[in-house]
Amino acid sequence: MRKKYLVPLDGSELAEHALPWAKTLATKKNAQVELIRCYEPLASVYMLPEFAAPAPVYYDQSAFHEQIDEYLESQADTFPKGQAITTRCEGDAGMAILDRSESDEVEAIIMASHGRGGIGRWLLGSVATKVLRGSKVPVLVINATTKVPPKPELKKLLVPLDGSETAEAALPKAIELAKSFDAEVTIYQGVPHKPIGNPNVDQAVSYELETAQEYLDKVKERFPGVQIATAAKVAGPNLGIAEEAENHDLVVMSSHGRSGVKRWLLGSVAENVLQAVHKPLFIVYQRDHAED
Repeated sequence: MRKKYLVPLDGSELAEHALPWAKTLATKKNAQVELIRCYEPLASVYMLPEFAAPAPVYYDQSAFHEQIDEYLESQADTFPKGQAITTRCEGDAGMAILDRSESDEVEAIIMASHGRGGIGRWLLGSVATKVLRGSKVPVLVINATTKVPPKPELKKLLVPLDGSETAEAALPKAIELAKSFDAEVTIYQGVPHKPIGNPNVDQAVSYELETAQEYLDKVKERFPGVQIATAAKVAGPNLGIAEEAENHDLVVMSSHGRSGVKRWLLGSVAENVLQAVHKPLFIVYQRDHAED
């Protein structure tokens, strides 16, 4: 079965920031790209459609459908022949994207976040938030306010670790990408303390750094034949990752989630990193299936 990357579009240039990365990954992985655009049915914009429905002629959305199809086809034409297909769907965009991603053939979702400068740079729209918090497949998020080259390069990947199995869930995806692109992987762990001049405290920080480095060295040994660098530094979990990411092309990290109600919780570290980094972020989910 040929794998697919699902790329949600809404007709904006911001959403199209995901396209160069979709082309790069699909070409390297010999995968297909499915461009999907969803829209709300006209009747849904009326509070009480049974009492205040528009005239029947306005229910005919064939012209709107044609406009969407033409837009999707124009974007598909920018891909190598046969690489991209298009899907138009009706209903809530976030739920439609999640439902489509449940297919076994979908490898990952690639999408742009509509962000702003300053503190709100990664302020996600409702659709992106719903997809990020509800997806079971990996999601590659590209900052829509950052310039994306026509052919993104993938030479250095960053994988933040904290010693847990949850964090290590990102490693298989990172190693897979590194092998495909002949890229180097940096496995990073930040120690959230700073030397303060107290001998006992400073010694404890040094011990934590040594322990983190030993852990990273052991992880590296599990992947012979892959270019892996290690970095154990004194830094908070969020700021440290953001600073380290500046020297990398892509950050790959995991997020823990659950089915049911808790399925919609992305996780504080992943969400904070999403707000802090400038580089694309590939989120790999470790889901349990407990009913909430």
